[in-house]
This record gives sequence, C-alpha cells and structure tokens, in this order.
Amino acid sequence: MKSYILLLVIIGCVVAGPMLFKENRLYGQPTVNNVRNFQKETYQAAKQNWAVDRCHNGFMYFANHNGLLEFDGINWKLYPLPNETVLRSVLAASDSLIYTSGYRELGYWEADNTGELHYHSLNKLAEQYFSDNEEFWNIALLDDAVYFHSFNSVLMYHNERITPIELPGFTNTMHRVGNDILLAVRNQGIFRIENGKAVPHIQSPLFENIMIRFILPYQEDQLMIGTNSNGIFIWDGSSITQWNRDWHQYFRKNEVNRGYMDGQGHFIIGTIMDGVLIFDERGNPINNYNTANGLQNNTVLGISTDQFNNIWLALDSGIDFISNAGNQGFMIETIPNIGAVYDAAIFEDQIYLGTNQGLFVRSLYDDQSQYQLVPESQDQVWDIQLHDGHLFAGHNDGVIQLKAGEQQFISRQSGGFSIRQDPMKAGYLLASTYSSIIRLKQQNGVYTQDGTLKGFVDLIRYIEIDHLGDIWASHMRRGIYRLQLNDKRDSVINKSYYGLNSVFKKDHSLHVFKVENRIVFTTEEKLYTYDDLNDSIIPYHFLNEQLNELAAAKRIVSAPDHHYWLITDREIGLFRIFNNTVEHLKTYPRSLFSGNELIDDFENILPLTATKAIVCLENGIAQLDAEAADSSSAILKFQPQLRSLKLTSNRQHTTRGAIDKDDIFVRYKYRNLQLIYCFPLFTHNPIYFQSLMKGLEQEWSEPQATPQISFDRLPSGEYELLVKAVDQWGNESQVNSLHIEVAPPWYLTSYARTAYLFAFIGILFGFRTWGIQQTRKKERLEHEKREKEIIRLRNEKLRNEIQHKSKELANSTMSIIKKNELLLEIKEIAARQKEQLGSRYPDKYYYHLTRKIEENITSQDDWQVFETNFERAHEQFLNKIKEMYPELTAKDLRLCAFLRMNLASKEIAPLLGISVRGVENHRYRLRKKMKLDHDEKLIDLILGL
Repeated sequence: MKSYILLLVIIGCVVAGPMLFKENRLYGQPTVNNVRNFQKETYQAAKQNWAVDRCHNGFMYFANHNGLLEFDGINWKLYPLPNETVLRSVLAASDSLIYTSGYRELGYWEADNTGELHYHSLNKLAEQYFSDNEEFWNIALLDDAVYFHSFNSVLMYHNERITPIELPGFTNTMHRVGNDILLAVRNQGIFRIENGKAVPHIQSPLFENIMIRFILPYQEDQLMIGTNSNGIFIWDGSSITQWNRDWHQYFRKNEVNRGYMDGQGHFIIGTIMDGVLIFDERGNPINNYNTANGLQNNTVLGISTDQFNNIWLALDSGIDFISNAGNQGFMIETIPNIGAVYDAAIFEDQIYLGTNQGLFVRSLYDDQSQYQLVPESQDQVWDIQLHDGHLFAGHNDGVIQLKAGEQQFISRQSGGFSIRQDPMKAGYLLASTYSSIIRLKQQNGVYTQDGTLKGFVDLIRYIEIDHLGDIWASHMRRGIYRLQLNDKRDSVINKSYYGLNSVFKKDHSLHVFKVENRIVFTTEEKLYTYDDLNDSIIPYHFLNEQLNELAAAKRIVSAPDHHYWLITDREIGLFRIFNNTVEHLKTYPRSLFSGNELIDDFENILPLTATKAIVCLENGIAQLDAEAADSSSAILKFQPQLRSLKLTSNRQHTTRGAIDKDDIFVRYKYRNLQLIYCFPLFTHNPIYFQSLMKGLEQEWSEPQATPQISFDRLPSGEYELLVKAVDQWGNESQVNSLHIEVAPPWYLTSYARTAYLFAFIGILFGFRTWGIQQTRKKERLEHEKREKEIIRLRNEKLRNEIQHKSKELANSTMSIIKKNELLLEIKEIAARQKEQLGSRYPDKYYYHLTRKIEENITSQDDWQVFETNFERAHEQFLNKIKEMYPELTAKDLRLCAFLRMNLASKEIAPLLGISVRGVENHRYRLRKKMKLDHDEKLIDLILGL
C-alpha cells in the first residue's frame, strides 16, 4: 500500500531523526482509536448483522439475525419479529417508519409517542407471491413505492397493495440510483424497473458468468458496478471500463461484497476477506480497515454512514464504527506485547520505546514492521536520551549506548534514570542511578563510565545543572538535593537538602526541571524556583499566576522553540514561555487516555516538534498535535433527546410516558421517574452527561457515561430538568429542557380542595349551628337551672310551709290531745267525786259537767281546725283516700289522718275520745273495709298514698 507521509521536526539538542506522519497513521502504523467495536454482548443480540441504514433523526438500524436492532447513540434495543424469523435488510424511510425484510417476511415498523416501535407485517398481502424458502435481501424506496428484492422476484408495495414485478432471470442485487431502481440479472446485465416491469438498462457480454454485488452512482451520471471476484467497472453510458486497475487483483483475491458512496463522494468497498477499503472520488486509496488495525471481523455484510459521515459496518460477527472526525490532534496506538511504555525516542529512522519489558524498536517507514526487542535489553528501561549523536537508554542493569545499529552497556551501575550533559566539562554526561550519580566520558566517539560522584550516595530520579555548575537532584521519593562539586567535578564538596523543614513544607512529590534555563521545582501544588541572587528557593509567582491549574504540574518537559509540556494528575498542557511571556496553546484532559493511561508517577512525553509530541502510555503511545483543530464544533450543535420515560408506582406498577413533548404531566401515583436520553453524535471519543433538576437540585450532577436519570418519590410541584452532553475536552452540547409537573395527591387536587372548601363551609355551618344549639341549650339549661332554683326555692318554701303547717298541725293536735287528756282526767275526777260523794254531789251538776266535757272532747270545731291543718300539710290525702275507699266514715277518715301523722294508738285514743283498745278495734275494722291482706300493713298503705 502506498504511504503518504509528512516529514516532521527532529528532536534532540544536536542530532535529528526523521519522523513520519501519514493520514490517519502514526509512524506507518495504522491508528485504531477511531474504530469502535460493538460485540453481541454490548448490543444484546445475535453476532451476525446483514444490513445497516441510518434514520433522519440520527438513529442507526441493523438487520440482525435476531430482529431489528436500534442504536440511538447511547442505547441499544432489539425488536424481534413476532414470528422470530431472520432479518436480511432494513431501510429507514423516516423517523417513525422503518421497512424490513427477511426469510418469507415483509413489513414495516412504526414508532408511537413513547418511542417504541411496533411491527406491521405485509405477509397477508404478499405471501401469495412467495416461493419456497424465499428470502428478501434488499429494499429500495422510490416515489412512495417500496421494492422488496429476492433472488427470484421483486414485490412492490404501494397504496397498501403488493404488486409483483416480472423478472427476466435470477437477480443478484437491487439498488436505487438516482430515480431508477436497478437490478443485476445474472448473465444478462442490468435492468431497471419501469411501469411495473424490468426492462434492459445495460447489456454486455462482460456480464456473463460474473456476479454483480453493487451498483453505485459515479461521476456525471456514470455507474460503478462492483463484482464479487472480477473487479469493479465503470459504465459511462456507452461502454464499460475497468476501475482502479492497480487494485484489481486485490478485489479478486478478497471478494467484493458491498459498495457504498458516502456524503463526501468517497467509495467504501466492503469485502469478504479483508474488511473495507476507502477510496476518494478519483480512486486514490484513503484507508483500509481490517482485523489487523481495529475491525473485529473481515466479512462486511452491510455498509452505511451516519449524518456525520462516520462509517457503520454490519459484520458477520459484530458491528463496527469508524469515525470520520480525523485525529483532532489526538490519536492512540495500542501496541500489544511490549509492556508499559516509560520513554520514547526517534533515532536513525527508527522509533525506540523503553518499557518495563525492555527496549523495543521498529522502522519508521515499513508499514508491515513490528516492534522488536533490542538484544540484551530485556528488563526495565526508565529513560531514553539523545546526546552527541548517540542514543542512551537508562536500564535496570545500567546504561545502554546505541549507535549505527549496535548497542552495548557502557555502565553496569544498576538503574539509569536521568542523563544530562555537564555544561561545565565538555565530553561528559552525568546520569542518576539507584544509588549514585555516575560520570560518562566520551573518548574516540564512544562513551564509557568514568566513575561516580564521590561524597554522595542516594536514589535520584531527576537531575538538572544550573549556570553555576551546581547539580539539583530530586530524590525518587523524598526531597531535593543541591550538590556543589569540586573543580574536577568528580566529588561533592557541599550538599544541601530541602524537604519538610524547607520552604516546600514537605518532602514528597518534589522534582526538579528547567524552564528557560532556570531551575524550577514541581510540588504538585505550585512551582518554586531558585533565586541565585539571594541563594534561596522561592515560589515562582510569575509562572504560578500564568499557568493557573497547571502550576500543580508533577512533570515539565521542554520542547523546541521555548515550548513546554506540563503534566498534572488531570491534564497535559502545552505553553510557550519566552521573554517573560506565557502563551497557552492547548490542554489535553487525561481522561482522553481512559483505558490506556499514562503511568502514574512516571508520566512522560517525547516532543517531536514545538507542537507535536508522543505520550507514553501503559499499553502503547499517543500522538498529540496541538495545531490540530478542536473537536468542539460538532457537539455544540446538538442536544440530548429524551428517548424513554418510565413511570413507576410505589407498588412497582410501570407505565411508559410520551416523549414527543417538551413538558410531561405525572400523576402523583407514578412519581418514580426513570428518564433515558440519547445523543446521536457518533464519535469514537467518550461522551458524558450531566443533569440538573431545577426546583429540586442546586448544582449540575457529576458527568456520567450513561444518560439515565432517576427520581424516586418526586414531590408534587413543577420542575425543569436540564440535560447536557460534555466531551473529554470539556466542550458542552446545547441543553435539553424538559418541564415536569407532578400532580398533587388526590387529597390535594383542586377537586379535593373544592370539596374541602365545601366541607369547611359545612363544618363552619355545622359549628355555627352547633354553637347556636349549644347557646340555646346553655340558655335552656340556665333557664332550667333558674326554674329549678325557683322550684327549689318554691319547694323549700313549701317544705318550710309544710314543716310550719306540720308543726301547727302537730301543735294543734298536741293541744287537742292535751285538752282531751285534761278533760278526760277532769271527767275521771268528777266520776270519783260522784262516787265518793254520792247524792251529796247532785246528778244535775255531775251530768252537766260530764256532758260539757264530752262535748269538748268530740268538738267539731277542733276537728275542722285539725282537718284544715292536715290538708295543708298533706294535700289531697283525704280526697284521695275517699276516692279509693268511698265507704269510709268520717270517723274512719279521722283515724286515717292520725295514722298519716304516724301517731301511735295511745296518742290517737285521746283524739277520738276512746280507749287504746278501742283504737285497735277501729284499726281492725278499717283494714277490713280496705280489704287488706294479712301481710299488708295498714300504716304502709296510709303513708304510701
């Protein structure tokens, strides 16, 4: 293969070596960092992919052995056919309409408002035209008519009807070229479909016994016709000529299978045996991709490009993506089987790599050459330097010198880290090792070891020599030494140590370098420098201010024309520092090397020119070109798009939401959200995503590789979800904005609030009614209380009156009793006197006296007084007992009254003017009148009324 090369600048102080850059190649080796492989484990489908096509929205669709495979730039999704048959072809007619065909199957897919595709089979219309085991391999669209091609037939679908196209014979392939549907008929030539029939378009004896694989448009209405093993031809309208004769044997050997013309007019030829070749419009080769430089399989079954003109390959095993973005100043070459690369050099038209496995070399110009181990160099190589036309390698076992294809150990002092010329003594080099600093002397064109610096023993990583001849040596792990030598420069006469108790305030992560011939110390925080006027180390304020974050460098590497590469834990920066001016040229984030990192604490760069360099990596090298254009323009034009919205309830019931609007409404029940975004900016470099939920979050999220955002139990309210894409360089895409409204729970909805309002009003009304009722009740209770008090007072008054009347009754009764007792006593006295005196007491006076006494004892007036007082004290008693026992006599009523007063028979006798025995007899007769039982007591009846 021809090589197109660019001679680059030489590195080193004195001797130069040529350096080649080819288009998309580094040192004759193909760069593979613009190829991405997608294995079946990644896209979760069958390994075999038969066809590929792009959609207008940027999505890519693949006819996979297991169904239709969709890729939106981030997410893969497989849509199996309902009958699980094999797909052979795919055509994206629009964003929401995809046609597919396969084994005895025709149909199309339509997307709903959630982004899901749904299949509609055309077999009911078409299967009457199917032959046994028929497979449809190609699809073409022209004027709303869709053509499905098999080897034996073409079926046209238009206006929901299937029409068969009669073919003249076995057809190898079908393609749309301009406004024609062209068919390759075996041994007959090329036909076109016209008015529903296949009519001859190109006929030539050349087509006999050859198999046409593709038909493409060529310059000025010409056609490119590709055959499987007979080469590629051009038809100019009248004759057929062979295209690109230099590649004819290659086409025959590797069997052409597919052809495609991209948006730049380049021709992409897919083969069965050797991947793809890319030619420009004139037939000049641009690149070849196969398993040797990035593809995962050499058998190409389908070719397409996306909207950025990147190439997509449907392979017999997997899917591959080839970026069209160019190197953008950054390319990685993974080199297997040589180990981690610690240093590199260009010398005598060869590139040398020092690794942990040894010193490796290969030719700059031979495309097929591989890295070979330099004899006797196995084991760790730390440093490679060019001095005086010699190449020196600091090795675990010493220092190796290389010249004119020969190499030898010139020192066996273990370990060689930093090799510097001694400006104070011509022909001498100083090299730091595991235990000392050695002197290398040039004699007769050959360097040999001339002892070690006496008076100093330690493990030194870097050394620099200032204008005074002092050596500044940074320890591998701890601190900085300043070594002053004697005049012979073979012994240390004064040693100063700078560490924890120095201006650095620490003894780790300290190293020494030179910037513009000035000693500079790195601390991974800020830079320091040696002030020779005051003989002290001070902060380097000027550079710290100019370099910003890169002032925290851990390594500084000088390049031609006052250029310097600075390496920190996060980035690599290139500056031009000259005459107190600092110009920032470019910064490379170290995330560019994700997966193939710089070696921690041993980061290294080989400057090739002022702006080009090689970076040493764990598994290869990277090419940096600071003059190349940035890749920011593409990402700035796009924004992430919502691809899927899942809404889940707390009971894990999931539903899908519409994605075709800029705002979504979420029911409170489904407030667990999962949003998946896509970003169809296809590139071989990683893309990361950040989000910010306004109304819930204050800052953008950390960049993440997967644009999947979840929110659990999102509170009700209105939010704005912002999503953006960022690349490794820090460039940002446009921001996608999505308005999200989470409905309140049912008990906080407007209807519920209305109900609450009415309920509140009802409650208020109820409270008011209740209040009124309570007030009325209180008033009633107060009234009743007052009434009761009145009644109480009245009753009390009545009781007092009754008590008073009872007292009066008792008093009057006692008066009567006393009076009657007195009268009875007088009567008895009179009777004794009569008995004693006899006739001397005249009867006339005696009977008159006794009659008066008896009249007063039974006085009706006394009874009326008693009855009156009794009725006052015992209201209606006599009336009630009269009603109950109407047969009672007046004398019976009097006895009842006396019993009511609870008087004993002894007390009643005087009142009735009879004896106690008479009272008892009277009570007996009264019981009989009242018809009382033996067990019933007369007094209980009287008192109970």
